[in-house]
Amino acid sequence: MSPLSDPVVITFLLSSILSVVAALFVVYHRSIVYSAFFLSMLGVGNAILFTLLGFPIIALFHLSVYVGAAVTFILFSVVMLKEAPSVEPPTKALAVISVVVLAIILIKAFSSFSAEPTFFLSYRELTSLLVTKYWFALIVAAIALVTTLIEAITLARREV
Repeated sequence: MSPLSDPVVITFLLSSILSVVAALFVVYHRSIVYSAFFLSMLGVGNAILFTLLGFPIIALFHLSVYVGAAVTFILFSVVMLKEAPSVEPPTKALAVISVVVLAIILIKAFSSFSAEPTFFLSYRELTSLLVTKYWFALIVAAIALVTTLIEAITLARREV
């Protein structure tokens, strides 16, 4: 059986490609709104990688904090301005060099990695905990994210 036919390897490769491409778009895009969107895609790719490493709780925390809250705050701050500022990143070469160095470090770090989960987490138990104990926080987060999404769409349409 070829290693490229393993679903875990395919998921790892696809999420790695998603993370690298999203990181490049965060750096190279001139619009802060679209950069925030690509930042959320980068967070999703990283959460997938955390899950593959066997840390689903950290992946959920990463999704809620970095993808949810950080992108929400970025978009709220952009929406509060009358006009979205255009960003001209002057350090494109430095960003490309950083990505290449980080890719080399990650390849070295994951070349001897064996994915053996250290504990078992039932998603049914986690879901019931979130829905029964933290239901109010989930509702507030969902409303905040939907509101920010509507404001971001309005701002993106105003830019064009």
